[in-house]
Amino acid sequence: MIKNVKNKIANFRLNKQLSEQVRQKEFINFEDARSIGIVFEATKLDDFDLIKKYVLKLKEQGKKVHAVGYFDQKITPQNISYPKTEFDFFNNRELKSLSQPASPYIQTFISEIRDVLIDFNLFNKFPLRYIAANSYAKCKIGIDIPENKNLHDMLIALKPEDGIAEYIRQTDIYLAMINKK
Repeated sequence: MIKNVKNKIANFRLNKQLSEQVRQKEFINFEDARSIGIVFEATKLDDFDLIKKYVLKLKEQGKKVHAVGYFDQKITPQNISYPKTEFDFFNNRELKSLSQPASPYIQTFISEIRDVLIDFNLFNKFPLRYIAANSYAKCKIGIDIPENKNLHDMLIALKPEDGIAEYIRQTDIYLAMINKK
C-alpha cells in the first residue's frame, strides 16, 4: 500500500515536471543525428549484450553515444564488461525515496542536449522513465504504452514481450524514415 502511494506521488510529480519542461523539439533523421542517449534496464544480461552491440554499431556510424543502464536490484554486478566511456549504471541503492536516480552522473546525462534519446524501458521502470522524462534530448523515442504518451516525441508500437532486438530493429527503421532528404 505504501509503495502504491509512493508510485502515485512520484508519477504525479513527474507529470508536473513534464508539463513545465521547456526543450527544443526536433525530429532528426538517423543519418543526421550526431549524439544519441540510451536508457535501458540492464538487469537481464542478454538485453545488456544487445545494447552493447547496438552502441558499438552506432559508434561505427560516427555517432557519439552514451547509455545509462539500470539494475533493478541492490547492487550492480561486478563481473560485467563494458566500455566505461559509453556506459553508466545505477541500482536501487542509488535511488531517492520516490525512485528518482540520485547519482550526479545521471543528472549530467539528463541535462546534456542530445539529438536523440532512445528509451529501451520496455517494462516501464520508474527510474528510467524519470531520466527519459527529464532529458533535454531534441527527439525522444519510446515504446508505445499509455504512460509514454506525454513523455516521448515518437512511439514505437510493439509489445514489451517482443524484446530489445525487435525494438532496436524498429527504431532503426523509423529513425531512418524521419526527415529523409
